[in-house]
Amino acid sequence: MTDSQPSFVHPASASGLPSVPPAGPSGALDAGLLAALAEAADALPEWAESLAPADRLDGDLALDESEFAVLDVLLRERFGADLAGLRAGLDVAGLAALTVGDLAELVRR
Repeated sequence: MTDSQPSFVHPASASGLPSVPPAGPSGALDAGLLAALAEAADALPEWAESLAPADRLDGDLALDESEFAVLDVLLRERFGADLAGLRAGLDVAGLAALTVGDLAELVRR
C-alpha cells in the first residue's frame, strides 16, 4: 500500500486525528449515503441518522470486510463512487482513520 492519500481523504482524519469535514449544504450528511451505510451494516435507518462525519468506519462503526464489500457495491451503484479504490490507496493508519465524512466527500465527487 502507499502512504499517499487521495485528495478526498481529509488529512487530519487520515493521520488519526479527529476531523469534522464539511457535510452537505444544510450541514447534514447525504440521506442516500446514510441509507447505504445502514443497508451495508444491516442496521435500522435510525442507526444511520445518528452518524456524524467524524465517525470512523472501522473503529466507531465496526464495519467488517463483508460490510465494506456491500458498501462498495452500493456506493458504485448509487453514486458512481469507488470505495475499494479509495481503500486500496491507504496504508493501515489511513484505513483505520477513514470516516463517514470521507465517504461523504467521496460521493460528492
